Amino acid sequence: MPLQEEDQEVEIHGDVLETILSHIPLVDLVSSARVSKWWCAAVWSSLHHHNPPKPWLFVHTQATRFPYTTAVHAYDPRSNIWIKISKPSIKYISALKSSHSNFLYMLSPSKFSFSLDPLNSNWCTVNPPLVWRMDPIVARVGYSVIIAGGACDFEDDPLAVEIYNLKTRAWCTCESMPLILKDSAASPWLSIATTSVKLIVADKKSGLTHWFDPETKSWSEPIVLDPGQPVGSYHIGCSDNNLILVGVCRIENVERVIIWRVRGEDFLFEEIGEMPQEFVTKLNGKTFGVSPIDIRVAGNIVYVYNTWETEEVVACELMAGGGCLWWSVRNVAARGGTIAERLVFSCSEVGIDELRRAMFMKKWRFEVSSAS
Repeated sequence: MPLQEEDQEVEIHGDVLETILSHIPLVDLVSSARVSKWWCAAVWSSLHHHNPPKPWLFVHTQATRFPYTTAVHAYDPRSNIWIKISKPSIKYISALKSSHSNFLYMLSPSKFSFSLDPLNSNWCTVNPPLVWRMDPIVARVGYSVIIAGGACDFEDDPLAVEIYNLKTRAWCTCESMPLILKDSAASPWLSIATTSVKLIVADKKSGLTHWFDPETKSWSEPIVLDPGQPVGSYHIGCSDNNLILVGVCRIENVERVIIWRVRGEDFLFEEIGEMPQEFVTKLNGKTFGVSPIDIRVAGNIVYVYNTWETEEVVACELMAGGGCLWWSVRNVAARGGTIAERLVFSCSEVGIDELRRAMFMKKWRFEVSSAS
């Protein structure tokens, strides 16, 4: 038979198409899902059955001089790539800060501005709380945005707590933080986590922990986090509504970083895993060692970084069957950075819908800037 002069189009479908799509970065799947209904279904199936999305790490840079421009890089662990997000600079209110993973905010004596969505594409600006604060803890629990501590004790109650209700758009005062936290009632000394119904606050040095219920506007009795190891630095987060403790321990003169899952109201500890020493070394500062760390947690991913030397980030994936998987990534936003920029870390679960809105409604651009 004579050969056909025109090439026939080969249709890719089923498991073959889904497998191919599983190797494509999430940002590129947005356009793939627009090819046809068949491709859209294949993208959905690939994300659910082959290579599901994983929480992104965001590194926000803000210039410390006028006009205080901001820029954003995101790390996608699903494809192990860094993405430069080109979008309008955040309108400056004051120094950009983050709290319990994906809550970004700016607080000044005249305004309070915050963002709640995964890509921080929408900002809400309201009147500031009644009490002026320098370094409060800030958290969102349900429809409540909680601001606690951080006030100047010579002028205001340093333990004051106020809630901004997202429904009524009004502030209300609450029971002050426990008196035992008076010497540490500020964000540098406290680690916080949120569940769907409460705020959990832990003293980074002692592990002394309280939780706050925005419905009753009251604080719990204290409990000391005690995983059975000599923890020198406590850092908490929330993974799938379970409390996670990342502790820096010094055992037999060796610094170790261990993760525990804390179960139930009785605070029962289950060790998940220990960071390999090669990654502990990557977190070591040139002078101060691994001590000044912080964490960002979303979904089943924990990101750990040195707050003073941010060139390297260690990631841990909490496995469904138990245990964890460790790796590290270079922070591309820290390369060539200057003292005229501040770096702010956040973390959130990003999906196709959020990316589609950002690309086609907000006209943002997502460019792969580096493969780790």
